[in-house]
Amino acid sequence: MWRPKPGALEGAMSVMELADRCRAQQLLDRLFREARDGRGRAALVLGPPGVGKTGVVDHVKGQAELAGATVLSATASAVERSFPLGVVAQLLSCLGYSMDEITAMCESSAKVAAAVYDAICVVAEHTPVVVTVDDVHDIDAESLRYLLYVIHRVAPLRVLILLTGSSDLPQHSPVLAAEYMRNPSCSLLRLASLCATCVEGVLTEHMGSGVCDRTVSLWRQASGGSPLLLHALVKDWTSSATTGEAGRGAVSPPSGGDAVRFAVQYIHGLMTEDDLRAARAVAVLGESATAERVERLLHHLGMSAGEAARSRTALEAAGLTDGLRYHLEAARELVLDSAPSDERTRLHRNAALALRESNAELSDVAGHLVHAWPAREPWAVIALREAAAQALHEHDAERAITFLRAAYDASADGSTRAVVRAELAQAEWEVDPGAVRWHLTDLLDEHQAGRLSREHSLLLAMYLLWSGRTQEVSALLTDLDAVRGELSQDARARLDALGVWFAYFFPTYGARYRHGPLESPHHPDQYVASVDPQWDGALVLASLLTEGPTDDACGAAEQLLQAQVPHQPLLAPTMAALISLIRAARLERAADWCDRLVVGCSERTTTCQAILLVASATLESWLGNFTTALTRAEQALALLPPPAWGVAIGLPLSAKVLACVGLGDLEAAAECFRTPVPQLMFQSLPGLHYLQARGRLHLAAGRHQAALGDFHACRDLLAAWNLQVSVFTAWRVYAAEALAELGDRGEAVRLLEDELAQPDTGSPWLRKQAQTLYDRLCGARPDMRPSVRPSAAIEDPPALSRAEDRVARLAREGLTNREIAEQLGVTPSTVEQHLTRIYRKLGVRGRAGLPVALNSADVLEG
Repeated sequence: MWRPKPGALEGAMSVMELADRCRAQQLLDRLFREARDGRGRAALVLGPPGVGKTGVVDHVKGQAELAGATVLSATASAVERSFPLGVVAQLLSCLGYSMDEITAMCESSAKVAAAVYDAICVVAEHTPVVVTVDDVHDIDAESLRYLLYVIHRVAPLRVLILLTGSSDLPQHSPVLAAEYMRNPSCSLLRLASLCATCVEGVLTEHMGSGVCDRTVSLWRQASGGSPLLLHALVKDWTSSATTGEAGRGAVSPPSGGDAVRFAVQYIHGLMTEDDLRAARAVAVLGESATAERVERLLHHLGMSAGEAARSRTALEAAGLTDGLRYHLEAARELVLDSAPSDERTRLHRNAALALRESNAELSDVAGHLVHAWPAREPWAVIALREAAAQALHEHDAERAITFLRAAYDASADGSTRAVVRAELAQAEWEVDPGAVRWHLTDLLDEHQAGRLSREHSLLLAMYLLWSGRTQEVSALLTDLDAVRGELSQDARARLDALGVWFAYFFPTYGARYRHGPLESPHHPDQYVASVDPQWDGALVLASLLTEGPTDDACGAAEQLLQAQVPHQPLLAPTMAALISLIRAARLERAADWCDRLVVGCSERTTTCQAILLVASATLESWLGNFTTALTRAEQALALLPPPAWGVAIGLPLSAKVLACVGLGDLEAAAECFRTPVPQLMFQSLPGLHYLQARGRLHLAAGRHQAALGDFHACRDLLAAWNLQVSVFTAWRVYAAEALAELGDRGEAVRLLEDELAQPDTGSPWLRKQAQTLYDRLCGARPDMRPSVRPSAAIEDPPALSRAEDRVARLAREGLTNREIAEQLGVTPSTVEQHLTRIYRKLGVRGRAGLPVALNSADVLEG
């Protein structure tokens, strides 16, 4: 048997003609005409699965039948490859031979060859003959031998022999390829992807005329020029498209439905093992695929560079990929889903290795390691941890959690597991602080065993503080104080800051940290230098606890906020600065800062967003902006469920209750108090908020004695904690209302006089409530009216803040809320809040009163 010399066949194949479907049909039509005229021809059409080989054969058969030719057809099959003369039997059957005759004939090889040739010759004397054999790469050896016998002698016959086969047929059947190369009556064709004209024709057939060039380009790219995939896409589109859609500009192909999945499954089913392995490699790498990475991955999977290159070419020829990426995401997903579980694990592990070797992004490497569970190699655990740290830096805590859980499962060493657990808790805190409570006992054990870093021990203290485990917080801070000399300057600053927050949230349990000196990392003359925002925040809060809301503390708070807000502020120092403004009764100023923080917090972690929202909700409820307060309180509770808030649950619940009561929705307010809260919350500052809000609901519902009990509880806590904070002394106003309803008007008036005699509370709304109630009570009993009203009861109209002044002047110019928001870089709701305050301060009913009010006086605060 003749065999080509090594390398000879590859060189000869360069004469193979590459043609798309249109060109191929024209060439085969010409060959048929030549055969019909007595010059026998044979053609071998090669191509990958789905490229349209069968469609080309059907075209020739149709043309032949129209011309009155006799058509003999057979299809080879992989499952029948071991049955001798299976294809020949199909052809003989087309010639009218019975199965008995075919069986008898097959007993002699010589008879078969002669019979087939003679039968074709007889028919060809009367009509042209077209012989087609599809999938010749699966033909049995005997049938191939006798088919070659006929092909070798086809020249004088009125016969066209048309065979189709896979792209790699020359490598698997060099004898057949050689015959087509050296026989002048034979032609070799390799089908290329569909041209734009062919794609347009298919789309026009289903979408109607008027298909634009953009549509043709999109569909051609999505199908990779594969007729099979193109028709599958059209079928999926037809099942969901609206009538006439094609006539309205470019029509995008579907992402892939059932028809596409079936088509891809068919193509995959016809692939070689190497091609399928390459398909999975390209699929698993996804967007991170490069030629080098695909080659590296295939090398790890046992394929040589040459095999990898051939398989990638086959995928591209089949219309699935561009060599590196799948055209259709549905096809990519299908090839991965169809891989056995252990094969997918191996793919992901080797993909991670290939990406690591090519210096890919950490997140890409870690993404594969997550699916290669458990990846126990030391480098894998390191990669997962580093990728998690990067994700946390980018405020993507969910991704960090995924990486760290995989790292924890893969960590065999006890000390490594302890560190990874601490890192996992840190990431989970950013999404759901409630999830951290499951780690607390183990982390405490790790701390006692010395397996936690100082930084993680400090974070553990914060988690314990949030959960209300005050005794363990105190013990842990004592441990860290004992080794203070071993701590870095940064760690000492954070230790001091943590003590300050302990004293702030738990005035009783954290009392010993209330007056402790702070070790400044700055120059002594610097108050807030923004060298270490965490320490700066602690310093502001410590000053507030020891000296009260001084002008210096408020100035430092403003300076800290100005430095932090534009640059993705750290939560603790930001909250410390806001608290300082609140304690100084600068509620509207704090609310303005909160507006800016809320607008810019959408890219922050869930916990950060929720805390900023609840701060804003609390301020807005104190200022009487109940609609905004309710919206933001509900947003905060939607981001973090009640168990995640720990002892801080009193903050969002109280803000929502105050808003609901202010809006008259007592049932929604009552629903808040059906949420379980930790008992220790009532020994914390959030508990004070909660008691005051519960008293407000009791008061609104007419339960005056219960309301008075809650307000007196607020009074007692404030006295025990030595707190004189204007927003908390509001209990006097509400207690006065309850007392008046219970008949004790004298005590009610005394409380109101105490409230009105205080410096500005920062809430004009609350001030007005107190004054209205005072006037009502004194008007009812002339003998109780004082000879001199409290000096604070008559005040000049409050001045506008700079933010309010900007909004007011733009509104005066006729800009809409949305236009003002766009110009100032805030939300329309923020503009609406500002306008509400502006109207109240200036005493106008709406925009129409702004020109006169703004021109009549200097309304901007100094």
